[in-house]
Amino acid sequence: MQLKFLFLSISIFLLTAFAALGQQKRGVVKNEAGQPVPHASISINNQTVVSGENGEYTLSTLPPGTYRVRVSSVGYRTLDMTVTIGAENTELPALTLQPAVGELQTVEITGRRDEGYKANYSFAATKVAIPVTEIPSTVSTITQQLIRDRQAVRFEDVARNTNVRVTNNGRSVVIRGFVSTNRLINGLRTLTDNYRFSAISPVVESYEVIKGPSSSMFGNMSPGGVINIVTKKPLAQKKQSMSFSLGSFNTVRADMDFTGKVNEEGTVLYRLNAFGQLSDTWYENMKDNAVTIAPSFSFLPREGTRINVDLNHMRLTTLENDGLFPFKGKTIDQTPINLTVFQPGDRNITTTTSINLSLSQRITKNINFNVSYLKDFLTWDDRRHAAEIYLGDAAWSSGDSAVSVYYWEWESRMDADNITGYLTADFNTGKIGHKALIGYDYNVSLFNWGTYRYNGSPIGSVNVYDRTKSSNLDGAVYDLATINYSLTNQTRDFAHGIYFQDQVSIAKRLKVLLGLRYEDYTFRLAYKTPTENKVAQEAWLPKIGVTYNLPSNTHVYASYITGFQPVASGQLLYGSVEGGGELKPEYSNQFEVGAKQELFNSNLLVTAALYQIKKINVTQLTNPTVTDPNDRIYRQLGEVTSKGVELEFNGQIGRSFSVNGAYNYNDARISKDLNPAKVHERLGLSPYHQGNLWAKYEIAGGKADGLGFGAGVNLSSETPMLQAPNVTTPGYAVADAAVFYKINRVSINLNVNNIFNKRYYTGAVRERERYYTGAPRNVMLRVGYAL
Repeated sequence: MQLKFLFLSISIFLLTAFAALGQQKRGVVKNEAGQPVPHASISINNQTVVSGENGEYTLSTLPPGTYRVRVSSVGYRTLDMTVTIGAENTELPALTLQPAVGELQTVEITGRRDEGYKANYSFAATKVAIPVTEIPSTVSTITQQLIRDRQAVRFEDVARNTNVRVTNNGRSVVIRGFVSTNRLINGLRTLTDNYRFSAISPVVESYEVIKGPSSSMFGNMSPGGVINIVTKKPLAQKKQSMSFSLGSFNTVRADMDFTGKVNEEGTVLYRLNAFGQLSDTWYENMKDNAVTIAPSFSFLPREGTRINVDLNHMRLTTLENDGLFPFKGKTIDQTPINLTVFQPGDRNITTTTSINLSLSQRITKNINFNVSYLKDFLTWDDRRHAAEIYLGDAAWSSGDSAVSVYYWEWESRMDADNITGYLTADFNTGKIGHKALIGYDYNVSLFNWGTYRYNGSPIGSVNVYDRTKSSNLDGAVYDLATINYSLTNQTRDFAHGIYFQDQVSIAKRLKVLLGLRYEDYTFRLAYKTPTENKVAQEAWLPKIGVTYNLPSNTHVYASYITGFQPVASGQLLYGSVEGGGELKPEYSNQFEVGAKQELFNSNLLVTAALYQIKKINVTQLTNPTVTDPNDRIYRQLGEVTSKGVELEFNGQIGRSFSVNGAYNYNDARISKDLNPAKVHERLGLSPYHQGNLWAKYEIAGGKADGLGFGAGVNLSSETPMLQAPNVTTPGYAVADAAVFYKINRVSINLNVNNIFNKRYYTGAVRERERYYTGAPRNVMLRVGYAL
C-alpha cells in the first residue's frame, strides 16, 4: 500500500511539472570565478524568478526584443544590464555578479549563500570571516546542499562526510581519536549532547567541524575538535519552499523554509523553518518522532547595523537505545539487529528551546563591535526498560533464553546562558596588515538531577527467543524507589574567558595567526545551600599558526594550538579517585602541518594535513555499571597521543560533477600511564582507517536536463571497543546511492542507503553489551516544491 502511494506521488508531481514546462527561456547566474550563484533574484519584463542550486533559472516565454535585467544576491553587487532576445534563442546570456566589498560581516549573523559542496569561509574557527585557505588548521564543512542531497535529518547522517565517527545513538562523536562532548551554535557554547539529541538538520544551514583543540577561542573543548551548528538566517531575496517525504520504517516527513523581506525597504527580514517527522525505527518498540519550529528575524535600521533574533523549539519523542548484546553462549552477529527489551509505552521526551540574539555594529570603517547571547533550556523525561547484561551470566535464566530487565524513570532539566562580545579591527602598522580582535565570554549552566525512580532488583525477564514467554512488564504496577534530588545535587557552572587574536599579513603571501586566552572556571556544588562548595580552575591557552601562499596558489600552513577541559562538576560531586587524591584538569596540545589547494577555477578545495595531539590527565570511569553515582571510581591516565593524516576534497569538477571525499588514518593510544601494562593500549572507538566518498552528476541541457545521479561509499577498519580497546568490531564498507530530478519548481530526491543491506557496527562499549549498528537498507523519497 505504501509503495503504491509512493509511485502515485511521483506520477502526480511529474505530470504537473511536465505540463508547466512549455516554451521557456533559460539562463545561468555565475560569479567572477565562474561558480554558479544559487538563490539570485532575476527580474525581467515584470517577471521575477530565483536561480536554482546550479545557478540556473527559467523564464516564461518572452517575445523577441530588448529587455532590462536586474539581478541581486546576498554578498554581490546588484547587476543592471540590457539583453537582446531573438526569436530562436532559448538560452539567455550568462549573468555575472561581482562581490560586494565589505559584505562579509564579522559575526555569523547574515544568511549564507549556498555554494554547493564547497565552503569558502568560516566564522567559527577564528570568529571573523577568513577564507578557509587562510585558516592554519582543518575546518570541515557539511554544506546545506550536501545535507539536502543526503536527506540528512541529524548530524550523524552526514558525519562520515567529514571523517567523524558517530555512535551510541549520536551521543558519542569521535574526532581524531577523542570523544567530543561539546557543541557550538553559531559559535556559542551550548548544552552538552550527552543530555540532548542533535539538532534537526532542516533548520541548519551547515555543520562545521573544527579539527583539533579549540580552547584558545572557545574555552572548554575536546582536543579532537568541536562541531559548530550554523543556523539558517533571513535572506533579502524571497525564497519559499516545502517538501514531503516518505520512506522506510514507516517514516513520514514534511518541512518548510520561507524567507524574504517584511517591509518594502528591506530593513526587516524574516525566515521561518519548520519540520515534522513521524517514524518507527528498525528497533522494536522504538519511535523517532520530532517536531521543530525555528523563526528568525533580522533588523537593519541603518547602514552598518544588523540585529538578529533566532528562536528554536524542538520536541523529540524517541529512546536512547542501549545497543545490542550477544545472547549467552553466542556471538553478537547472532543477535537480531532489531532486538530491544523496550516495552510499549517506553519513551524519552526531550524538549529544547533556545533564543539567540546577535548584534553587529560598525563603529568606523575598520572597527566593528559584535555581541551574541544564547539562552538554552532543556527538559528530559525518560522511561524505559533495559537489560541487566552487566551482571554477566547471572543476567540469564530460563535455560539461558531469558535476560533480566530493570526499569527506570528519570526527569531532569538543564539551562545555560552564553554571551560573547568582541571588537574587530582591520589596520596597518607600516607594511604589515592586521585583522585583530579582543573579546570576553561568559557562560553559566545549571544541571538539576531532578527525580529518579528505579527498581532495586530485576522486575522480570525478556525471553529473547520467544517473547510470549517473557514476564508481564507493565510499568504501571512496578514498586519503584524514588530519589528526589535536592539542591545539594544541583550544580551551577561558571566560566569567564578573555581572549585576543590577530591575523598578521606579512608581505603579500605570508600570514601569521596569533592568539591567547585566559579561562577561569568556578563550579558551585550544592548551589545556594549552606553546604555550597566552590571549586575554581583556570588556564592560559596560546595558539600560533602560519600560512604561506605559494605562487601555484597552494596554501601551506603549520600551527600549534592548546586545549583545556576542567574536571566536570559531576565528577567533583560524585565518586572517588583510584589511589586517592583529587582529579586534575585535562590539558592538550596539537601540532598540525598541511596544505590547501583550490582547483578547477577555485570550485574544488583539497586539504591535506598531518597532526599530533597529546592529552594529559585523561579521566576514565573504572566501574561504569554501578547504580549509585557515589560508588563511581575514576582513574587518570598519564598521557594519550593521537597521530594521523587527513585528506579532504569538496566542490565541483566542471559544471555537472560535484564531489565530497574524506580519508583519515589515526593512531590513538595511551603513551604514558602509572600502570606499564596500559602503555600502547589503543583508545576506544578510534579505528586506524576511515573514509567516505560521495559524488553527484547532474545532466545539463537536452531532454534529460535536470536529471542527476549520486553514489557513495563509507568505509572503516576494525574499531576498538570503548572500555575494552583490545577487542574490536569488524571493519566495513557501506554503499549509498541517489537519483535527483528537477523540473521548473519541482524537485524529486530518491535516496537508498546501505544498498547491500550490510550489517555493520559503528562501535561497541564492552564485549557483553552495547553494540551499536548502522541502519539496515532504507529508502527515502522526497518531493519538494519552490513557491
